[in-house]
Amino acid sequence: MLKAVGLFGRKKTTRQFKDFYAEWFNTLKNTLLPSLRSSMSESDSSLTRLSTQMEALHLHFQSYYDALDLAAQNDVAQLLCPTWRNPLEKPFLFLGDFHPYLFTNLLRSFLTQNDTDSDNENDGDSMVVQCDRGDRDRFDRPWHIATAWRRPSYNLMERVEQVDRGLRLMVPALAARARDAQVGFLERVARNWAFGTHKAAVEEAMAEQNEEMVGVFVDANRLRKSVLVEIMGATSVFQGALFLEGLAQFLVGFRDPELLAQFELCKTPLSKQSRLLAI
Repeated sequence: MLKAVGLFGRKKTTRQFKDFYAEWFNTLKNTLLPSLRSSMSESDSSLTRLSTQMEALHLHFQSYYDALDLAAQNDVAQLLCPTWRNPLEKPFLFLGDFHPYLFTNLLRSFLTQNDTDSDNENDGDSMVVQCDRGDRDRFDRPWHIATAWRRPSYNLMERVEQVDRGLRLMVPALAARARDAQVGFLERVARNWAFGTHKAAVEEAMAEQNEEMVGVFVDANRLRKSVLVEIMGATSVFQGALFLEGLAQFLVGFRDPELLAQFELCKTPLSKQSRLLAI
């Protein structure tokens, strides 16, 4: 948090958030994610070490959201229209950052995987099982890690349902606030434009809209933070570690050069998209 405050304080700054994100992402990919994986791959790894690595990754995500809030006070426009996001990331964004449903959908994927694993369960004699999710960097996982999502607690299931219910209320409300702010901006400009005060009309409307959009963005960011905290509070240490690993790998995967290259080759031309929409 102190680092975020230093980078994005109340005063205007020339530092672009994309520069902060590049550093944050590199730390996630090259330091924290490998450290967490290493602590999960060791059969004799202590619970304390795993908890420490998991907490470090969780705090890394929280520091990112803190930095987003502070950067919004300086220039919310660069966050709502992030030019540094690639074509794979942009469809998953909601008010400037990844949609909070990403967290709950990822969590449910573990619960669904648990059902699949139950159908292919081994006899339980082996203390280490192969955890292959298509990543060449995966390791053999100790039994207590690999089976962490079997038989999830009732409390976890109940918390997931509560979070989903909250999202179904909050997400549409935030989207409506953003839409109303945009409509209000256009109405204010149009109203004053007729009186010949073009520049003043736009500047006044932009100032009012900026204040509202900062509030909307911060509230959306607070929602993302709270969902992540809820999930971490409901999961066990082993479940939480696997969840954070999956979340980190999800973000890292978006920036995989090979995947991006394949995406660029498979993109549907705009003219064809228009024809499909017209059908």
